[in-house]
Amino acid sequence: MNSLSLSSILLFCLVIPFIMTYRLSPGQTPYWLFGIIFALLGIYLVIKNKRLSNILLWLTIGIVIGSAYFSAIVARHRTAPIYQIHDMPLQLESAIQFLLRGKNPYAVTYFGTPLEQWHYSDTEVNPALFHFVMMPWYLLFSLPFYFLSISLFGFFDGRMPLVVLFAFLLVLAWRLLAGSRQRRLFITLLAFNPATLGYFLEGRSDIFMYAFLFWGFYLLQKKRLALAGIPMAFAFATKQSAWPIFPFYLLFLWLANQKNINKTIKCLSFFVLVFALVVLYFFFWNSQAFLESTVFYLGGSAKNSYPIAGYGWGMVLHQSSYPFWIWQLVFGLPLLLILLRYLRKIPTVKCLIFSYGLFTFVFWYFSRYFNNSHLGYLSMVFLTAYFWPKNEK
Repeated sequence: MNSLSLSSILLFCLVIPFIMTYRLSPGQTPYWLFGIIFALLGIYLVIKNKRLSNILLWLTIGIVIGSAYFSAIVARHRTAPIYQIHDMPLQLESAIQFLLRGKNPYAVTYFGTPLEQWHYSDTEVNPALFHFVMMPWYLLFSLPFYFLSISLFGFFDGRMPLVVLFAFLLVLAWRLLAGSRQRRLFITLLAFNPATLGYFLEGRSDIFMYAFLFWGFYLLQKKRLALAGIPMAFAFATKQSAWPIFPFYLLFLWLANQKNINKTIKCLSFFVLVFALVVLYFFFWNSQAFLESTVFYLGGSAKNSYPIAGYGWGMVLHQSSYPFWIWQLVFGLPLLLILLRYLRKIPTVKCLIFSYGLFTFVFWYFSRYFNNSHLGYLSMVFLTAYFWPKNEK
């Protein structure tokens, strides 16, 4: 019994409820597929060979999550455009079509698109019909997948680039912990995290952004400080949930460059240049529409703002015109100073990730909305911080 590993037990515990909840085929999951998965899980429990264990783990991830994702996309294509998909990839598909027709996706409304039929509420209009909230890289990175999918399959699903980035995230995590005993445990929890996997299947964009942010962390770990700015910029140009890391990232660069301002600016220039190349075209195309969709919409100052929602302080007060920034300032600013001091004392990527996660948690909690997917995203950040290598100098 001492030969049992925690990763093999966790894989068994996490895979079983997933395959019993989500189908692994566009129709009913065939029992032969269940049989294969259970055989892999059983062998993985008792196998002692390291290489075979690695193969079995990746094979299980590929079969289980790959089958579920393939099934979700095919079932939607056979059923209806709004079938079992989140409104963000649904809006992405329409935004791509607007862009290809020469229309600014930040300056148009989404009435008359499949998003209008997506069920948001029985009594309220989906505010996403007025604003495309995602940053431009979410749109631009998806374009090659759109053209390739249309040419091969005749249709495009907004989750296709997401599953590629999910696989990329797992590969990076695997490479990061090369030689570590916790390698398989981290990959198991990252792949089958119950707080994120369901949202990933319906196409929410957290992993889309986090794959680039994780890539930035990975390059920082490898002391490629300037190059790390490229994926960090892509993360910032994908989703606003990356933005709270900026003060920690700036301090980390300054400390990693031994408090040399010129070297710090040089490293930061990669970040600034890439972010500008991605964002400025859409900003100058219609700056008012761009800012209203990506900034004011979330902050509650746009005409059709994101509503108070979720599980945080916003729902406790539930005042639509309340200045939530006061609470964010009262609680967030002291925490920011404490965490910056903490990072200055221990300037490691591990502390950088944890500081970002904790600050984002407090910032979101005292905002207008704190959704279920935000909690799932934070669980992924804290998992990363926990498993991040400790052998930094």
